[in-house]
Amino acid sequence: MFVYDENASSTYPSSLPGSFPDLPKNKCRMEAYALPELGDGVELITGLIDGVHLGASALAGFPSMKTLPHHAQLNHHAINVHGQDSKNISMVITIDNVFDSVKTSELAAKMVGERTFLYWPFLQEGMVVALSDELFRYEKGPRGVVATPHEPNSLIDFRKKSHRIESHYSKRFGVVTGQIDVIMHVRPLLGKPSIGISMHA
Repeated sequence: MFVYDENASSTYPSSLPGSFPDLPKNKCRMEAYALPELGDGVELITGLIDGVHLGASALAGFPSMKTLPHHAQLNHHAINVHGQDSKNISMVITIDNVFDSVKTSELAAKMVGERTFLYWPFLQEGMVVALSDELFRYEKGPRGVVATPHEPNSLIDFRKKSHRIESHYSKRFGVVTGQIDVIMHVRPLLGKPSIGISMHA
């Protein structure tokens, strides 16, 4: 075991002479490390202790597959994680659309201003500030949720964003969202506004 020692000053010999140089002015000294012994009546506990939060109740940032309905299958999906498409089969997750028959206006009335979680499956808490579809952006106004028509440029921007989100989840993570018809604008608990995803047929 190496221990930092401000008063030490030695040259540590190279672990591979000829390839790595010696380390001059070494400020560490070597000490033998003895593993601690368990005392009488003390036992190691195997596994998780009582009260650990798992699955959907896990602490923020811990991944959980139990928060969104989905199904999975092995498939050739050409997932690109390290700069090159995978040639082997991968486990591909398909998200089940639970908002298939819900109108965007109804969804906005329920969700704008409410708490949600983003960055699935590594969930972080945030607040929904708006919803967008191809035609409108839904935000909270003085008398409830207000639908504002997109400007022509905003409509193009919406289509680009929805395609980019769908493509990113598919190619990078092997998660098939299906066509994204609604984008949820979420303000994370800490940090700048971000984009969450919601699906709507």
